[in-house]
Amino acid sequence: IDRLGVKPTVVGSSIGGVFATELALARPELVDRDDALDDTDHARLASTQDHQQLRDWWCAALTPPPARPALPTDHLRPPNVTGPADTLPFDWTSLLAVPATAELGEPHVVLLAAFQALLHHYDPADRIAVALPVSTRPEEFAGSVGPFENVVVVAADLTGEPTFRELVGRVRAALADALDHRALPFAELVAALPVDRVPHRVPFCDTVFVVREPAPPLRLAGTRAVRHPDRGGRSRADLTLAVDAGGGTGALGYRTDVFEASSAELLLEQLRTLLTVAVTAPDTPVPALPLADGDRLRATVRDADRVEDGGAPDDTANALVRRVAGRTPDAPALSAGGTHVSYAELRAGAARITAALGAVAGAPVVVRMASGPRQVTAVLGVLDAGAHLVCLGADEMGERGRAVLADLRPARLVLDGPAEGDPLAQWYAGELSGVVIDISDITDTAALTGDGAEPVPVTPADRAYVAYTSGSTGRPKGIPQSHATLAQFATWFSGEFRIGPGARLAQWAAPGYDAALCETFAALVAGATLCPVPDRIRAHPEKLVGWLAAERITHFQTVPSYAREVLRVVTSGGGVPADLGHLLLAGEALPGELAAGLRAALPSVRLVNLYGPTELILATWHEVTADGHGTVPVGRSIPGRQVLVVDEADRPRPAGVPGEIVVRSPYVTAGYLGAAAGERAAFRPLADDAGLGLSGACYRTGDRGRLRLDGTLEFLGRKDFQVKFKGIRLELGDLEATLSAHESVAECAVVAVPGANGLVSRLVAYVVPVRDPDGGAAGAAADWRGALRARFGKAMPPVMFRTLLGLPRNLGGKVDRRRLPDPGLPRTETATEPQSWAARDMALIWSEVGVDPAGADDGFFAAGGHSALVPRVLHLLRERTGVTVSVPEFFADPTPAGLAARVESRADPLTGIRTQH
Repeated sequence: IDRLGVKPTVVGSSIGGVFATELALARPELVDRDDALDDTDHARLASTQDHQQLRDWWCAALTPPPARPALPTDHLRPPNVTGPADTLPFDWTSLLAVPATAELGEPHVVLLAAFQALLHHYDPADRIAVALPVSTRPEEFAGSVGPFENVVVVAADLTGEPTFRELVGRVRAALADALDHRALPFAELVAALPVDRVPHRVPFCDTVFVVREPAPPLRLAGTRAVRHPDRGGRSRADLTLAVDAGGGTGALGYRTDVFEASSAELLLEQLRTLLTVAVTAPDTPVPALPLADGDRLRATVRDADRVEDGGAPDDTANALVRRVAGRTPDAPALSAGGTHVSYAELRAGAARITAALGAVAGAPVVVRMASGPRQVTAVLGVLDAGAHLVCLGADEMGERGRAVLADLRPARLVLDGPAEGDPLAQWYAGELSGVVIDISDITDTAALTGDGAEPVPVTPADRAYVAYTSGSTGRPKGIPQSHATLAQFATWFSGEFRIGPGARLAQWAAPGYDAALCETFAALVAGATLCPVPDRIRAHPEKLVGWLAAERITHFQTVPSYAREVLRVVTSGGGVPADLGHLLLAGEALPGELAAGLRAALPSVRLVNLYGPTELILATWHEVTADGHGTVPVGRSIPGRQVLVVDEADRPRPAGVPGEIVVRSPYVTAGYLGAAAGERAAFRPLADDAGLGLSGACYRTGDRGRLRLDGTLEFLGRKDFQVKFKGIRLELGDLEATLSAHESVAECAVVAVPGANGLVSRLVAYVVPVRDPDGGAAGAAADWRGALRARFGKAMPPVMFRTLLGLPRNLGGKVDRRRLPDPGLPRTETATEPQSWAARDMALIWSEVGVDPAGADDGFFAAGGHSALVPRVLHLLRERTGVTVSVPEFFADPTPAGLAARVESRADPLTGIRTQH
């Protein structure tokens, strides 16, 4: 009977009950009469209940709609509606037998509340919804075989941090209300609500709660009937908690293509831990209910990679390069534009620059040069001089360049040309009395001999370089790193990603970004060839793909947004770089669909996702081996780092629970330099009240994340990248990922614009469109808005679009949001501009409620509006023009031109004030 595949129901007869009754009627001689079968408890359809009242009730109850709980899945969700499933049975009868449980009420209500409390820990939203299959079998169909099932949504209210006792009461009321209104078909419920529409997923049904009615007894003479447990099949839901009515037994169902079995076991353990405290101390606030005991928390900390030296070498990175030069002097160290530099030539050139620098040991030296062999030679020469290095690009001008030099006051400024042609160098020499070294006066690198200065001894603890980032205030922030950090990371990087003799690593990162130094030394300490990307190619994916092939590049590191452009070139016939073996992505979240596209287009390439702040170079890495939808995890700790997720009180979060990402490591920078030296909050030691051994240097990243149940880290974005719009929580990265996936979008950035009250009033998407062969944009705002609607459905907020030729980027290649144009008043490129005063007024009114009219004939709803905004628009219209427009009149022609015509027909042509209604 169970293998018929019918879901259990909350109320009413199951197919098993109908089948048993039919069998008893047909063959009464087989039935053991000691047990009468009763099939009279049927749910009744509310035939007299007004259908519209049902819709109205559900719309009111679920507005704004609760979001899907974000689950700590092991795998990116596959692009299919159903997946293979398995179950884990449990028997918590003794646990629910404590006296407090009887006070709380029915066991299935207590378990539902506990389930929703668990989901709240994973995703601390105001409301947590689960889907509930229910019976709708009318009395007249009592004896018919058929599912007669519907799905209702039970949304638990978790506002105000309720106690568990209070939550049970709220869940009981929500469950009763949902059952009272269960007659509205689920499809109509979804259509009536602004729910998120995600391809290949059923709204509200990622998590399901089921109450299993007792199996009807079937006693046949001479026959033993055995209940066959359902341990397989397929499931739409990622998680299904099934409990037996009236008892503490049940099973946790899970999709095996989303969760590993060990993770499902841990999840069930967390639910039991939470329930144990909840029923014994029901007045505990829900956020304080634990998911793990002390032993489990210690295991979580212990399982994170231990803080140790991470295999740090016994020498500095520049000394390791000299060793390679001694072993293989003729091996190619640098290659760019037909210029090839051997390791012997590189060492000799660095020695000449060391000699030219003079006595600078322990002092900062700035190398201000474009990418290329001469820049790398200068970098090595500065480190051999015992100085600590700061790199600036040759085009680093203006306030930022002066701010860095003023902050650092370097002993030397190294140029590849005369200072007379460099305003920044002239300012440095004049204002700071600095010494400028022009290495163009030194013999060409390829012809150098070894008559330079000897390297100055330094220790691993000495400062190697200072990387400048913009920081949260926009002022450059100096981040120093030691020789030990640089050497440890470079040797780990080259070893893990098989960089060695014969490998050719592209140096894509611009000078001034710490990734450029990491690329340089990861190649050179391993005897590989470093290939600096020419400046004229770096920003052009079409040229870069050809360059990768021509230079026979084996390792390429970039940011995901640029990798998306590379993918477009490759898939549009730009060719596949045949020698490429590793594609390393860092600096931004990696969307699952982009990872899948890269793996399909480059099947022989090892795809790696890296994460970490400049304050310790990088923290985690993850090899992408599976496709899916969502964001790719950032993996596990790099040796020498321990990544934890903590709450506001520095307590480690259990697996699955979001918090702030904190990295413990001896390689965390000692602190900022110059004007930012006093900023120590991010380096505050962990409190460690539980005695988990969390002392030592740490860095609080300000990033949100969580450890998945399998121990890998999931990046959830910056704290300031999550916004609320009209009660709905939004991740700006989700909107960016959706737009970036559109074929007409080259790249984009989405920002939130606050209103006068400080709340988000609208979102602005800065889009760089793909250009067609004639140079025109291949897409328009209507296309992009349609893509967002397909992804987010009615939950999509109004989004305004700005088209740009390119997004501003920082030295690391990431989008610099501070340099995006002022969003100003909502406008897009349009084919039909509003001409009349009234049409312009209508467009302005729309903009004030967050709707972007693309033109005079652009519809209100197509432009991002929704019905809840209509009263506000009509109020503003009446307030500004004195003209009253009714709701039916608005819907008759909801365009700036249509409304303008109504306003103009009723207003004084000179004053713009109405003369009549």
